[in-house]
Amino acid sequence: MPAAASAAEGTFMCAFTDIFECVDVAGCKRVPNDYVNLPPVLKLDFDKKVMTSDDLEQDPTNIDIKDMVETGDLVLLHGIGRNEISPRSFSAAISMKTGKFHAGITTGDATLALVGDCVDGL
Repeated sequence: MPAAASAAEGTFMCAFTDIFECVDVAGCKRVPNDYVNLPPVLKLDFDKKVMTSDDLEQDPTNIDIKDMVETGDLVLLHGIGRNEISPRSFSAAISMKTGKFHAGITTGDATLALVGDCVDGL
């Protein structure tokens, strides 16, 4: 079920379907969530501008969404992750029409390209 075609508000649940790790020289390769330490599901609260990891094995982690812009049927997000070992930034584009989620996470030595789907109101 795609996300609602209305303005970005409320809560969306997003799950990754494909994750690619890209590093210098070696290029990109598909990897599983646990290989790159990502939760299987993210909860996006557009009203509070907070992203929450939903990992059943660990306590949820809240990350502030620093910037959020709606343009057409896309919602564009940006933020800074909390990870002392490997500081990171993230950006994402979510289609409010289809629910498709495309994102990138950048660290000092690698980039993750993420594709997934979001649904609203869960």
